[in-house]
Amino acid sequence: MRKLRQEVDVPLREVTHDIEEIKREFNEYRGKALVEALKKNRFEAYYVENKAEAADLLDTLIPKGSIIGVGDSHSFYQLGMEERLKAKDCRLIPNVAALNLHGYNSDDYGYVKAPTREQARDILADYLTSDVFVLSANAITMEGEIVNVDGVGNRIAGSLYGADRIIVVVGVNKITRNEEEARTRIADIAAPMNKIKYGEVCTSVVTGKCGNCRDVNRFCNITTIIHKRPIESDFHVVVVGEDLGF
Repeated sequence: MRKLRQEVDVPLREVTHDIEEIKREFNEYRGKALVEALKKNRFEAYYVENKAEAADLLDTLIPKGSIIGVGDSHSFYQLGMEERLKAKDCRLIPNVAALNLHGYNSDDYGYVKAPTREQARDILADYLTSDVFVLSANAITMEGEIVNVDGVGNRIAGSLYGADRIIVVVGVNKITRNEEEARTRIADIAAPMNKIKYGEVCTSVVTGKCGNCRDVNRFCNITTIIHKRPIESDFHVVVVGEDLGF
């Protein structure tokens, strides 16, 4: 065993940096840069440091008594706003209750079905023409583009047209350099994690990468890229300096 030529006595704690503070500052720089890109694309965009600040901001963006369509967003669920919004007389409609004819007649998914098809149609209409539609993004690019991939299409449908106000809540874990990286993130991370969420397994779950499967129940069926704020839309993006969702 070699001996030191010169003894060194520098405690590692004296050269150790605060990793969490570095991450916080990095996320802030990156998140604020993304907000500027989104604003250039004419979105209303905001950066907040954490879930609590995000919940406070959404509270100001969602008027009292609103009908809220919820596009199966765990990023939104993680804000824990349900009771807070119900206290404002808001009505929340989750995607599992907003059913088209096929969904209403299907037993293959965890749908919550209204007693009659007519009632289900009314719920679907309220969902798609809500006062506020809330969702997340599977990926969001540093060019200020919002990328989503759906299996059914209810979440994407609600995000495009019909609602008076659209709010996208996205954690810094969803940020990618560009559209190509966004598609890779969705294929290799977001889609397989959503499969696991529903207790299912696909090629990408097992192999760690997308195999462009032909599974009848694949999630990657519909892709939308919102390049700029849609004309005549009230579109808000809240970037949160923490990991949210998948």
